[in-house]
Amino acid sequence: MFSREDVASFVSRNFEPAWEMVRPVPIVRIDFGNGTTATRTLHGNVASYVCDAAGHVIDILPGIYTPTAYTSALEQPRALAETLSAMEAQPCLTRLREYHRAAAQRLLVPAAQPRPGNGLMPLDPGKKTIERPVELFAVRPAASNRRPRTAAELANWQPLVADTQLNETQRRRQIHERFALAERQRPEQIKPWLYRDVLHADLADPYLGLGDDFFADIER
Repeated sequence: MFSREDVASFVSRNFEPAWEMVRPVPIVRIDFGNGTTATRTLHGNVASYVCDAAGHVIDILPGIYTPTAYTSALEQPRALAETLSAMEAQPCLTRLREYHRAAAQRLLVPAAQPRPGNGLMPLDPGKKTIERPVELFAVRPAASNRRPRTAAELANWQPLVADTQLNETQRRRQIHERFALAERQRPEQIKPWLYRDVLHADLADPYLGLGDDFFADIER
């Protein structure tokens, strides 16, 4: 997504972009026992922080987005950043909390779905496809779920569309609810919570949540 000219141009015009790798890229090697091996990286996850000039987080876009949805989602925090830049510290914090409180209210979770934080988080449909357990890597994917080969196909790939919708509803609401009550924070302060509780990719877990899949047969 970031290599697309339209996305890169939008980000460069409106922000001072910076990139941080939060952990080494996981590499999986499967030995099929007949002299054939397969080696690949596991897809990770990404978060886009919108920060003020002092490095405090204004808003976060969690996960992977379709290009159009990504640039659209950045518009509100971009405008908010301009407003906050002219305010003193305390009024700035009050305005930031009001923004997140109002945004959370617009993303009310339907009663039939488990609410974030109650321990009953549903599986992320897009994440389940994009970050499949290693055991499924050797299984031939269904023809209807063929992986995209071009940028145009990727932009409309159904798992990516599903992940985008999840980002802009359930995940964003978790973020809005936290910032509606929090003090000003820098990315490094909120990063452990974000990856553990919102993206479900605990950076402190050496197996990135795949330990049960790796060791289930051994324990039995």
